[in-house]
Amino acid sequence: MEQMPHYRMLGFTTSNEVDPHQWIILDIQFHTTRFKISISLSDFRDSPIQSEAFQRYLAHLLSEKDPRDNFEESDDDAEEEDTALLHDCFDWAVKPCIADFERLSPPRPPLKDKQQLTLSYFIASATFECTLVATDEALTCQDIERVEPDQDGFSLSPTTPQPPWTTSFPSFTPSEITVLCDDDPNHHPLDSNPTQVHIGTQRLYFKESLDPDDEVAKRGVETHERIANADFGANVRTSRLYGIVRDERSRQMVGLLLYHIEEDTRLAFAVGPGTAEVMRERWARQVRETLAALHGAGITWGDAKADNVLIDVYGDAWIVEFGGGRTEGWVDSGREGTVDGDLQGLERILKFIASGGNGQRELMDGGLESEE
Repeated sequence: MEQMPHYRMLGFTTSNEVDPHQWIILDIQFHTTRFKISISLSDFRDSPIQSEAFQRYLAHLLSEKDPRDNFEESDDDAEEEDTALLHDCFDWAVKPCIADFERLSPPRPPLKDKQQLTLSYFIASATFECTLVATDEALTCQDIERVEPDQDGFSLSPTTPQPPWTTSFPSFTPSEITVLCDDDPNHHPLDSNPTQVHIGTQRLYFKESLDPDDEVAKRGVETHERIANADFGANVRTSRLYGIVRDERSRQMVGLLLYHIEEDTRLAFAVGPGTAEVMRERWARQVRETLAALHGAGITWGDAKADNVLIDVYGDAWIVEFGGGRTEGWVDSGREGTVDGDLQGLERILKFIASGGNGQRELMDGGLESEE
């Protein structure tokens, strides 16, 4: 069986459940080129098997809570099955297109010294759009077009001038940032999302921003500016921003640089029936005290949930992810981005910790009921 060439899954968008026009857009990166694959059921002709596959994958993508998931492996068996189905969906769509992708993508750079790979090798240098079509059960890639920067749907219209977005944090270019690579000879560094990086001797965490006008990332930067200005002590455990990464040519933001936290796991997976009570009490206290310090400085968390609490290798709990938004089951609609919403999320996190993870899937999938 021929092995599929490696590509990075970046994200996806879909039609909603009630839309009569069913579609999926898959976003991938192959080598240093980004491809957006549009798939619509209306483009499937005399292909009942492929149509059934499309509907199965659409149903799965609709069930996903976070379309910008990093597709990381989970500690949970059911989550691993979901991830496998997600990979199947992407492979199903990418395979018929791969010959065109290889033709349009420059080859991978030679790895003379992978310890000196800069972030520029991982950032897409061009973007193409294409359509996946099915005829008599055969899937083909059609209508491939390059997307110029000023044609990107995320860009501001030239008729609506906006002041340039600025931040007090320093900016770096991808060529200034070195990616930390493992020593596995069977693993190509470009096969993974770059997260562990350094500038000089400073080790950092890179969080990629895929859209030129990523409002979530910008809100996160603005919140981190308030965190920096609050001058918290070490006992206030939140992620801290070091700087942002801007593309050399467009100067648009392509990611965030956060101070490195030696992560062990997330609270969502750390809590279980066998978790020692002393650790559960410790995590509850740390999350409660850190959130109180944030609120005391006029800062809201936003997407308060167990998955946004990081547990480090020393057993301490850190609040992370300040881009706003909410997750169903943790914060009710209309409360996101408010102190009230944070407190509701905190209450549910504390119940989750106290329960020892009982009913974990129901909690994480929106099974909590609001106590009004």
